[in-house]
Amino acid sequence: MALESPSQARLPLLAVRELNFHRDIETILRFQVEIYETNFPGFRVTATFLRDYRRQLRRVSRQWSEGLFVLDDGQQPRGFLWVGLITTLISPTIGYIKNIYIAPELRGQGWGRELLRTAEQWAAERGATEIELDASVCNEEAVRMYESAGYGTRRLRMAKDLRSFGA
Repeated sequence: MALESPSQARLPLLAVRELNFHRDIETILRFQVEIYETNFPGFRVTATFLRDYRRQLRRVSRQWSEGLFVLDDGQQPRGFLWVGLITTLISPTIGYIKNIYIAPELRGQGWGRELLRTAEQWAAERGATEIELDASVCNEEAVRMYESAGYGTRRLRMAKDLRSFGA
């Protein structure tokens, strides 16, 4: 479905569509470098990481409980969304946004919200009554976007670095 940017109609039309694994995978893998190295300071994406990510996307692309989408400009993907269904002890069906990316030059124009709406609709159509995501506190731009789209903090995931444990 072709969409105009909510805030700047003069931009080229973009469309959210399902991922075509063979056509889109190399671009999606390039997105992962920025996603992971921005959200996990000190982490470096390796060839092994990308190989494993490719395998994982290939596997989940065939599953009803996983949704893979791209924001396409007619030439190539400019954004990516991976949403799935999870089950917890508290709720049997929760939508979970596993990965979301918008090309830097398209950020702040409503495209992230469009991918969030895609995830929300996809999850609701599969019986989810809520949707969740994890956000890295170091990615303040993304956190602001999620908050402005109605996402709020329910739990706080905390971590401790154990690499120097026992040293």
